[in-house]
Order: sequence, then C-alpha cells, then structure tokens
Amino acid sequence: MSKVYIALIADAVRSRALPPARRARLQAELRRALSELNRTYRHDLAAAFGITQGDELQCLLVSTKRVWDIAHAIRYRFAEADWVVGCGRGTVTTSLAAGKLSAPEVDGPCFHEARAAVEAAKRDRMLFAFRGFGDAEPTLNAVASYYAALYWSWTRRQRGAATYWRSARPPGDPVARLNVVPSAISHLRRRMAWPLVEQGDKMFRALLEADFT
Repeated sequence: MSKVYIALIADAVRSRALPPARRARLQAELRRALSELNRTYRHDLAAAFGITQGDELQCLLVSTKRVWDIAHAIRYRFAEADWVVGCGRGTVTTSLAAGKLSAPEVDGPCFHEARAAVEAAKRDRMLFAFRGFGDAEPTLNAVASYYAALYWSWTRRQRGAATYWRSARPPGDPVARLNVVPSAISHLRRRMAWPLVEQGDKMFRALLEADFT
C-alpha cells in the first residue's frame, strides 16, 4: 500500500489587492521565515515548506497533528493578509529524496486535493478546508465551517485577539500586539465567550490529532 501524506497549502487571500509595498513586505517576510518554519516543524515534515505564487506556503506533512499549530503560526506571524488553509490527504508521485525536497517540488493526489480544498475554502469563505479524508471529511469540514462562521462574526479587533490567543507565541511576545490595553483584555474575552471558544477549539484540535494516515 502506498504511503499517505497530508499536503498543506496556506493561501494569502486577496493578497494581490494589497498596496504594492505591503505585498512586497509580506513576500519578503515569508522568504525570511522559511528556515524557521522548516526548523520548527522538521519532525513533522515529509517535504519542506516552500513558497509558490509569491505569497502562498506549501508543505507536506506526515500527519495532521500539527496542522492547527502551523495554521495559527502563519496567521499570527503574517497578519498582513487573511489566510485560508487547505489540507489534502493522499499519496505522492514524486520520490521524496529522504526529505530533501521542498513541497513545491513534489506532486501527487494529496496536492491536488489540497488545491481543491483551498479553492473551496475561498469560495465558501472558510479558513480551513479538507479533501481526501474519506468518512471523516464531512465532520472536519463541518467543524471548520463553524470555526469560520464564528471568526467572521467577530470584529476585526476580536479576530486579531483570537489569532493572538490561539497562536504559540514566542516567550515575552507583547500583549500590545492586540492593540488593547491590558485592563480591557478580560472584558474582551467575556464579550467573545472565550472559554466556550476554547472548548470548541479543543474539539477541532482533537479531530486533527486523529490518525488519518
């Protein structure tokens, strides 16, 4: 039986609409971040992170267990744009050369599924979408739909706060990034019903930590 992988494509939605200087800055930041992303997730990668189309990230994972962490790290670090993450489960047709290739050098059904997931996510205004996951696919996409509906119901400031709280932030990362005075954080969390959001996030993460390979 052929080995199954998870292709992940993170697409910066409507990045071409950014002012040229902002888009150039985003692309430069992505290039600078590649080595760190590959180092951080090296034990989870079958093919390294690479950039396509100037501001799209791709990687090939051995499982879905780090999809949540990767997606939220991208959204937090590259907040210049909104991101959709498409995951495709399937085989590859390229020899992986013992992990020495980057994802854009690899082809196969899992990447075709990931591309279809990205297009579906953009069409339906989702933040995550999944293709190729068999019986689990409807459940994954249903939870992703709820996640997206909740996200888009928030104000821009609330969305920024959610991204901040969901990300694995570096030690000492300033709360000032939220653009909210510290005394207002507890009020913001109450307004967003954050303890309930966290419970939903735990359910989503638990689904992603299942063995789909």
